[in-house]
Amino acid sequence: MSLATTTVGQHFDTVRLEKNTIILGAFNDEKIIAEGNRLLDSGMVQEAIEKYTTVVELSPMNVEAISRRAFAYLQIDNYSNSLNDYDIALEIDSTDYANLSNRALVKWYLKQYDDALVDCNKSLKYNPNYAYAYFHKGHCEYTLGNYREAINCYSKAIELDSTITRAFYNRGVAKFEADDISGACADWKIARELGHKMADSVLKKYCK
Repeated sequence: MSLATTTVGQHFDTVRLEKNTIILGAFNDEKIIAEGNRLLDSGMVQEAIEKYTTVVELSPMNVEAISRRAFAYLQIDNYSNSLNDYDIALEIDSTDYANLSNRALVKWYLKQYDDALVDCNKSLKYNPNYAYAYFHKGHCEYTLGNYREAINCYSKAIELDSTITRAFYNRGVAKFEADDISGACADWKIARELGHKMADSVLKKYCK
């Protein structure tokens, strides 16, 4: 295969020896991203970032690689790099509801609550059934003191995806702030059954 006939997402390193071109190795974006995903799932975050960066350097418009690297940065609390990558990914595709939701979470960590709420609403505009957008919106509403709205958001997240254990715990916290102690305790009991580590301590403290 000549360099002129390579497909999008595939790259080659070459060296020239006089008049001959020797292909040292082929790199496929999807395979490298898959390697990065395996590393990330194994907790090897920095190594995963290096894989995603390899793809981004070779294919600057590869939204998946940029998005995965943004998510990896989020796992190590590197919010500035994560936000930068999500911004770039959303410049390429402004309708990506998952990236909008995740950028909202990054902005929430950066205490940009109003902007985070805007991203959540945009995410839900493009996918009204995306549970994590409601989950992250719940964070924003809670932090802004809108406890009833936070409860509604967490409830919607649970309705769409009951495996989000933290939604039960967080809804319990919002109910507690809204003076619904029995409702809070009920949610914390579910969260404990689902394995949430902090649920047991709040149950013992507030739900005797």
